[in-house]
Amino acid sequence: MMLVRHLPLGSRTVTFLLAFSVFLTFCFLAPIQWPGPRSHSFATSDSHVDATPYGPGYPPELISFWKDLAKAFEDARPQCPEINVTKGEMSDHDKNWEPLVEKKRPDRITLPEADELELTRKHRQMRLAARRLAPSYPIGKGRGIVTTGGLKLVPVLMVSLRMLRRTGSTLPVEVFLGDKDEYNQVAETCEKVLPTLNARCRIISEIYNEAIVSAPDHFQFKVLAILFSSFQHVLFLDADAFPVHNPDSLLTSAPYTTHALLTWPGFYANAASPHYYHIASLPSPPVNRGTESGILLLNKAVHRESLLLMTYYNYYGPKYYYPLQAQGGPGQGDKETFGAAALAVHAPLYRIRSPVLMLGAHVNGKFVFAGAAQVDPVQDYAYDAPAPSHLFPKYEWVESDAIGAKDEENRKPRAFFVHTVSQGTKLDPGKLLRKGGLAYMENNEEWHRVWGPQEWGVEKFGYDVERVMWECVEEEGCRMDRETCALVKRFRKRVFG
Repeated sequence: MMLVRHLPLGSRTVTFLLAFSVFLTFCFLAPIQWPGPRSHSFATSDSHVDATPYGPGYPPELISFWKDLAKAFEDARPQCPEINVTKGEMSDHDKNWEPLVEKKRPDRITLPEADELELTRKHRQMRLAARRLAPSYPIGKGRGIVTTGGLKLVPVLMVSLRMLRRTGSTLPVEVFLGDKDEYNQVAETCEKVLPTLNARCRIISEIYNEAIVSAPDHFQFKVLAILFSSFQHVLFLDADAFPVHNPDSLLTSAPYTTHALLTWPGFYANAASPHYYHIASLPSPPVNRGTESGILLLNKAVHRESLLLMTYYNYYGPKYYYPLQAQGGPGQGDKETFGAAALAVHAPLYRIRSPVLMLGAHVNGKFVFAGAAQVDPVQDYAYDAPAPSHLFPKYEWVESDAIGAKDEENRKPRAFFVHTVSQGTKLDPGKLLRKGGLAYMENNEEWHRVWGPQEWGVEKFGYDVERVMWECVEEEGCRMDRETCALVKRFRKRVFG
């Protein structure tokens, strides 16, 4: 542009140089802003993702779709007050899962008929919008793992990723962050560390803010990460959840190939209000086990409509659908939205039948909870555990029921995933062995395993998974700082030899 301004050139030459400079500017800037949809929009393989600082920009067709979806959300905004749950903690009778006890659904919500009718009409409106929009949703390609992160969760996430790679998994990972400020806080990890683990960061606000929408709540990030991810076949894992066996084949095996959406059980009962089922135009089912949404398998091609309704439930979650589906019970949030949306659109859903396992150790006569273990879905599908009844009080068959069954149909499912669930049990190398941490003891002579005896772990997981976990904690701790590194090394030497 300086040349055009100061040299005595003819008008045609000036016009040419202006056009040429605009062309060069476009050539250099366009790929940085939005990579071409055919070559860079989605991962074309499930073995590697580009190790760019925070992944490719979102493709124009996904941005356009999101604007249409966001408008549908706003058009279907309920015009009624937010739902309030009866004050006080939910009773043990209502929140505990007791399969042999017949219970009524708890009713801790006062919902005027006019408000229930308004919610029903807007739910119907969104249900029809999801049906209309679903065919144009760019579902992505390939298989991959999706998770969410942030400054406080990065140390925990890094241990989870190291555990993932110890299994031999080659699935690429996308780590979704809220906005550019959050990215800047963890930029070094995104740019230097994650690419070595075949993972990359992506920023939700870069597409979310393209539409006129309400600011998201932290529970809403999960479904948005799935919605905006590059993969068609998604294994979603919370930052503090990880597999202890190679998960790659789960995406090519039943029940994933037969149902396309898998959810795992929680410790408590499903406490959804009868009002929710009225609003969704579904029959109210008997009380069953609740869901733990830290682990999820989903095929977007099969569950296009489900995913759009899941996102709607979470968009209006804090005001309406979280209280409708949990009524103030333990862990109220997004956990019931995934299965509920699939049922509302009459899509297939496989709920893992085998119960969640509790990790922990007895210390001074008291059990110290340390997380949850979820079973192998392929083995769960083959085993097909019976629902508890007066005939089978537990989720397991007995020897006399083995007639005609193959070996894999008689084998109780192994533990496959670990989810540390609560703040006090997360595997942050900088906190685990310090005061308030899961493994902290005033006297180092009392250091011990935190997930239970070695024999129990080998029986449930098939190998000493806690030993491997501490190896990964040490690996990440030594990347963080010398003091943490030395502390974890001392712990490992004392407890594991």
